[in-house]
Amino acid sequence: MAEQLWLISDIRPQVMLRVQRTLEAMGLSADSITLGVPPDPAMGDIGFPCFPFAKTARKAPPLIAQEVAARIPADELVSKVTSDGPYVNIHIHVAVRVRVAVGQALRQSNRFGAGSVALRDRKTWMVEYSAPNTNKPQHLGHIRNNLLGSSFTRLLDFVGHKVIPVNLINDRGIHICKSMLAYQRFGNGITPQSSGIKGDHLVGEFYVLFEKKFSEEYAEWLKTPAATAEFDRWLTTRAGIAAAKSHAANPAEPTAEQVFSKEYKQDYFNDYSELGMAARDMLRAWEAGDAEVVALWRMMNQWVFAGFDATYARLGVRFDRVYYESDTWVLGKKVVEDALKEGVFERLDDGAVVFDLQRIGKTGKKVLLRRDGTTVYMTQDLGTFMARLDEYGLERMTYVVADEQAYHFEVLFGILGELRPEMKGACHHLSYGMVHLPEGKMKSREGTVVDADDLMDTMAELAREEIVRREDESRQRAEAHGDLFEPLSQAEIARRAEIIGLAAIKYYVLNFTPQTTVTFDPKRSIDFLGQTGPYCLYSYARVQSLFRKAGRTVDVNDLDETTAALLSSPLELAVVRELEAFLDAVNYAGATADTSKVTEQVYRIAKTFSTLYNDKEHQIVGNADRHVETARLLLAKAVANAVKTGLSLLGIETLEQM
Repeated sequence: MAEQLWLISDIRPQVMLRVQRTLEAMGLSADSITLGVPPDPAMGDIGFPCFPFAKTARKAPPLIAQEVAARIPADELVSKVTSDGPYVNIHIHVAVRVRVAVGQALRQSNRFGAGSVALRDRKTWMVEYSAPNTNKPQHLGHIRNNLLGSSFTRLLDFVGHKVIPVNLINDRGIHICKSMLAYQRFGNGITPQSSGIKGDHLVGEFYVLFEKKFSEEYAEWLKTPAATAEFDRWLTTRAGIAAAKSHAANPAEPTAEQVFSKEYKQDYFNDYSELGMAARDMLRAWEAGDAEVVALWRMMNQWVFAGFDATYARLGVRFDRVYYESDTWVLGKKVVEDALKEGVFERLDDGAVVFDLQRIGKTGKKVLLRRDGTTVYMTQDLGTFMARLDEYGLERMTYVVADEQAYHFEVLFGILGELRPEMKGACHHLSYGMVHLPEGKMKSREGTVVDADDLMDTMAELAREEIVRREDESRQRAEAHGDLFEPLSQAEIARRAEIIGLAAIKYYVLNFTPQTTVTFDPKRSIDFLGQTGPYCLYSYARVQSLFRKAGRTVDVNDLDETTAALLSSPLELAVVRELEAFLDAVNYAGATADTSKVTEQVYRIAKTFSTLYNDKEHQIVGNADRHVETARLLLAKAVANAVKTGLSLLGIETLEQM
């Protein structure tokens, strides 16, 4: 049997066959049970309850469990079967478990657990993520989006789906024109090349400059008679009355003037602002194809695209296809007009085209074409989806977007299901919470955004400081013992620091379930001793050091039944159990888009092996029994393969030495 069980996933079905045969002989059905793992390893490796059989057998569950346990025979897979109250617990031969789990990890190497989705269940799956605007560089929130999308893409590919990662860049609209207008008025011909500033950062500076100039203009307007007149009118509105009453009741609340100043700012932009008018004029000129405006737009967008590409490359993020809203914004109009003819949508008396949300269990109507025939964002999403569906033959679609857009996607998916019934239930919003730094929420308009590139630089510097500190300690120890010390080159320190810094960011961000709001703590994320990316990197590197010390390597051909049986202590079997659990973690993460299951399991494997490594009774290299050394080296290599596989799914590169 041991020779046949090459995969961890084979063990549970093999056990179920034995259970089914026994239950059928007793006149019971196995359909009502699910095999699980007992809470205490001493109880067994696989178990199930007998409560479902009480009515049929007309016996108490503990008595049924005793009889079932007595009827399942020991064989080449099962070493013994016991009962514990109403539970049946099955023990697997140690040598079989070791050969299967360690053997699979050794054979599959850095693809440990890959391809677990059955052929019939494999899908063509598109994942859209990142979706930045071209008016500013990417920030910490984009990092979370990029890492979630990229890791989910890796997971889907790993388990066996055909995955198409795509990006949709918002490169048009009034926000883009704000940066363009500021550059046109105040740029003086500056370029990324002439300034030495990364292109997306340079454009972002002009976006911030626009907001600064606009705020100054607004502050001056608030002093004018026109503003006073608007304020007096506003005071008679429901909002104005509420603000005045609130401040009168509690002087600590903002004054009516302060509330007006905040709430009227957008109205001022639309109705009074010279800068606002100029930005809107520029947008209309762009939509009309004005040559000068389009040339400026293309130039500044190319600067941003180059900057984005550098950020993506550094993060290890890639896309098979990049879409641009400047190309896709018109796609939805025909989709809506065609569906209108088919009765999916309706036209109101004022000419607007809407979707009755009652069709998908909601209230109200969703406008898809305004009365003047212009489109809304939902219209663009419909058109882009239909184009992708026809081009790629999609069976699944995931959008990685913050949870603030949850309702938008509920409506979008409902409408898509009406347009293409075969896609009902096939679309997925990978919703995620906001990410902050300890000092508070990020705000991009005021220029206080936590820039993605700056954060990566900061983390690399923190990692560099730790490397230098540890190297200094190593030098001092070498000098104290009269040993030779070879310092790292500055280039090697920089390389390791970059890998460790990125590992810190990626592991920390992906170690939370997507829906959780995250406070990113740079110093905590770089801790070499906590549940962090650097700790997992260190664990991997430590295994590599074992083979350097041993002066030899091992492979799956060394894992015979005799050698496998040597790995039988509680600490060794604890490592084997974590290797077995790795496959469940990967499959769960791929099915739920919850990467925290992978981060947790990689850490558990590393931590459990660390306990074994540091135990004096489990010497690995230099063990007096060379066969035991071989067995433990095989276990160590399996651990390294699992850790490297898990980290690669998170987009984390490993280091042979730390």
